[in-house]
Amino acid sequence: MKVAVTSLENPSSAVSPLISAPGNPRPKALPTLMVTWTVEEQFGGMTAMCIKRAQIFHDSGVPSAVVTFAPEPDLARIRAALIETGKLSTDVPIVNMHEFYDQNYPGKPSPDFKAVNLDSVSWTEPQDTFRTTDQSLFSREFTAESPLALRRKEYFRHDGSLYLIDCTVPQIKDPSKTKRILQLCDPVSAPVAEFTSAAKLYRHWLSELVGTTDTNVIVDSKYSAGFLGLWKHPGAVKLYPFHSTHIAPGEDTLTGNLSKAHAPIIEQRHEWDGLVFLTKSQQSAFTQRFGDDAHSYVIGNPSQGPASYPPADKRQAGKIVCIGRLTGGKNVDEVINIIDLVRRSGEAVSLDIIGDGTQRKALEAQVQELGLNGSVKFLGHVNSVAEHLEQASMLLLCSSYEGQSLAILEAQAHGCIPIAYDVDFGPRDVIENGVSGFLVPFKDPNSAASIIQRLVNDEQLRATVSHTAFVRAEDFNEKSTFNRWHQALTSAREGQMLTTLLSEIKPVLTSMTFLANGAIKISLEWEEQQLDFDSLQLLVEPRGTSSLENRVVIDPSALSNGSASFSIPSDIRTTIAAKEPLDLSVRLRSGDAQAVLRLGAPKGQMLQPYLTAYGNLSFK
Repeated sequence: MKVAVTSLENPSSAVSPLISAPGNPRPKALPTLMVTWTVEEQFGGMTAMCIKRAQIFHDSGVPSAVVTFAPEPDLARIRAALIETGKLSTDVPIVNMHEFYDQNYPGKPSPDFKAVNLDSVSWTEPQDTFRTTDQSLFSREFTAESPLALRRKEYFRHDGSLYLIDCTVPQIKDPSKTKRILQLCDPVSAPVAEFTSAAKLYRHWLSELVGTTDTNVIVDSKYSAGFLGLWKHPGAVKLYPFHSTHIAPGEDTLTGNLSKAHAPIIEQRHEWDGLVFLTKSQQSAFTQRFGDDAHSYVIGNPSQGPASYPPADKRQAGKIVCIGRLTGGKNVDEVINIIDLVRRSGEAVSLDIIGDGTQRKALEAQVQELGLNGSVKFLGHVNSVAEHLEQASMLLLCSSYEGQSLAILEAQAHGCIPIAYDVDFGPRDVIENGVSGFLVPFKDPNSAASIIQRLVNDEQLRATVSHTAFVRAEDFNEKSTFNRWHQALTSAREGQMLTTLLSEIKPVLTSMTFLANGAIKISLEWEEQQLDFDSLQLLVEPRGTSSLENRVVIDPSALSNGSASFSIPSDIRTTIAAKEPLDLSVRLRSGDAQAVLRLGAPKGQMLQPYLTAYGNLSFK
């Protein structure tokens, strides 16, 4: 019989492993989970990095796993296909929430648990979905004849019992509105736990997975980070790595719009134990805009090339590769136009395009129109990128933005010279222009074409830059990358402990004085603590924003053990250009750790003074 597995410490031999078992375990190593939303058969750089990092940790003696949430009836087949093609090792498990509850029963309900009745709606005939490997029933989906978007989806274990019901039904108090209910079920399909959002279920499962084991959690997926920002676990350290730019394409790094997916993560940056940037320049841009309230680290993507420099006789002088998704931001159409420019100058170059995407048909039509059919090949997804990088002399990328290009790192690791547009944030952090590759001004195809022509005709330059790129790539090999991650996780755990201690200091407002010059003096007090902090500052910023430019930081005008005073200038409302109310927080620092705490009144304070529109004092 299946049993409930609620901790990484207690995997059952009867079910899939929850964590890898390194043959060379690192002393006192904590399990490390790489979290994403799903793993598909064909995936991009973020998923590739998630899987690769899990393998690096395992090979370094750290128990690891890839954790996913998506309902995937094809998961067993996808896992087998990835193993067969070498994209996934059998050493490191993919742990999926739906597969977990298929193989494990949830715990017993609390004594006062009472499930919401989900059978009050008349549902239409269901649509069934079956697992591809054994054709067992995976899910059953219902809809209802109603103007409301009512739906019900049931998920089944291999033994035929329900493990999850996901239902949108009318609200009892207001039937014109809907509510979502998710229920986990026991061996006889009876609900034992209930959630009002999928996010709450996901956070519950991750806590159940971690159990009582101190665990490191690295959340790679932007979507998953959106619902895990609020996830807290007493034994978990939680880091989010930015795999791409946090700024919307083409926007200014200090004032421009944030990318839609990253905006909510940035709003919740204080909920994370650490933010990881692929490049120093992106970390710097982030800190300039949002301050250093959040712990941040710089850890580049790992790239493992051959141990020795690849044979030069395998490389073709005029062979160029382009690697990446065939989507808008990668600007592969500009890569093709640059190849056309070079060929028109008389150089016999060829281009292999590795990757696939929504723009492939349009790009193939572009190649046809330019008459480049014999010079440009679309290879789609390939199993061995290394082989192509060792045959080509150059990698050409024309992206509008980058986090840190894995393609550039892999090219350098194999001695293939990268040529890339100089965009935020990645290329300039790994390419020393003219030394380990070439940086091209954005949207300057003529400069790119000139560099290619120069390299094709200068064998000595090709050899020198190629070898330098290979040597520099050692800075991003798997061993150095693991060491950086290990240091970051250790630092984040120490910082978490210190931040917890800082958060126990509770400064409260004890007085407010209106000064003659229009300023307001406020005084704070707190209980004396064993922990000494290095500094205390008052933060004033508009509600609901996170931009450093709209924040005023005020140092204390008086500070003693257990009390402090601050003077808020009279022009604060004009200094901060925002219509929203201004919120006050206190920032405490001790070493590298810091805590930002909203400022409140003493406990038990019932009266709330405020000024009326006429400047009269009133109380709420």
